[in-house]
Amino acid sequence: MTKAPIAAPRLITPKPIALATLAGMAVAQPFDSADIFVGKALAEAANTASAGEAGEAGEAGVVLSEGPSAFLTKLGYFEGTYRIAAALYLGGDAAAAQAHLEESHHAFYEDIAPALAEYQAAGFAEEAEAFLAAINGDLGADAVREAYASLMTAIEGNVMSAQPSAYDRLLSVHELIKLAAAEYDGGVSDGVVEIPIEFRDSWGFYETARTRAAALAAGGDVSLAKAGVDVLAQLDGVEALYPALTSETGASDPSQLSVAAGWAEIIALRLK
Repeated sequence: MTKAPIAAPRLITPKPIALATLAGMAVAQPFDSADIFVGKALAEAANTASAGEAGEAGEAGVVLSEGPSAFLTKLGYFEGTYRIAAALYLGGDAAAAQAHLEESHHAFYEDIAPALAEYQAAGFAEEAEAFLAAINGDLGADAVREAYASLMTAIEGNVMSAQPSAYDRLLSVHELIKLAAAEYDGGVSDGVVEIPIEFRDSWGFYETARTRAAALAAGGDVSLAKAGVDVLAQLDGVEALYPALTSETGASDPSQLSVAAGWAEIIALRLK
């Protein structure tokens, strides 16, 4: 059997993406005076942002941060891709899982290798190869589940290599939600899934952000735990945007993702 290539994060071209306005976010959650300046910045970004285009153009509208937070977000590209493949396979659609890994451009290992070296991180190449082999070889649910668990553990093991601050960790969660919103905008139009891979990628980013927020909420750091709880509150109900990974229909109004992204940034700034 020919070894499938380990998939890389897509390079992102700077271009603004519309976020929720301050008024829209105020409906979702009250804010105090310290948040007004952040809300003003988000409102200005929304007023000047261009509309998202289908496919890659949606994600291309997202400008990522630099440093440890960007490293965590890049890890999220891989995590999201592997979450999608595992969900498809374990949901009984091996062909769709294999196709997603073949079509995805979010997880080519060579693209994250420089960052892994910069932070002297252990990496996860062996675990990724084992996971890809389990899916592409159709080795069965037990093998995929075991390889997937090992891979998620290995990816998580790289996070602290960058010594991210609390702000870095929440900023990365914000970026992942922002990417989820952009992908949804690129893949779904008027409630119809026009580009399935963009729709699936949106779920992968959302689920990675939600899982990370849940981990923070369950942790021992009081400030991070509260931040995680606050992010989860903003994400509550977002799962309804994804009836199934192979669904042909989505939501005609996915604005909760953009609202959640805006609030996740505010929550991160509270920790700065």
